[in-house]
Amino acid sequence: MIDVQLARTRQQLDRCLAMRRTVFTEELGVPPEVDVDGHDVLDGECLHFLVTDGGRDIGAIRCTPQEDGTVRLQRFCIHKDSRSHGAGRLTLRFLEGFFAGRGYHALCLDAKCSAEGFYLKCGYTAVSGVFEEAGVPHVAMRREL
Repeated sequence: MIDVQLARTRQQLDRCLAMRRTVFTEELGVPPEVDVDGHDVLDGECLHFLVTDGGRDIGAIRCTPQEDGTVRLQRFCIHKDSRSHGAGRLTLRFLEGFFAGRGYHALCLDAKCSAEGFYLKCGYTAVSGVFEEAGVPHVAMRREL
């Protein structure tokens, strides 16, 4: 069963960072200094969420609430063994409910072009043309809550 929980302890944050290291650094070759930054702390401006399946860590996402009532989604990863089983979609649905319940009106993100179809299926809309970020083509996307 997929569960998404807000990281409230150092141990939970460390588990989020370990998932990101597994997916971004080990699988995708993203240098650790590009992935981890000063926003990866507890009690900062970002909220970190851990995704589990039956108690096993399978993903993580970092969210940054904005003053304009939107939330910026970043560093979203699902372990390769858990992709195509609904974990990403369930994570997004959880976050949509979580932030809508706190008065936010939209979620925004910069998606790799290779993931654009996934986000479109989840109800997100492209709001930009293609641009490069860290040498990878991306598109800005948004979903109203």
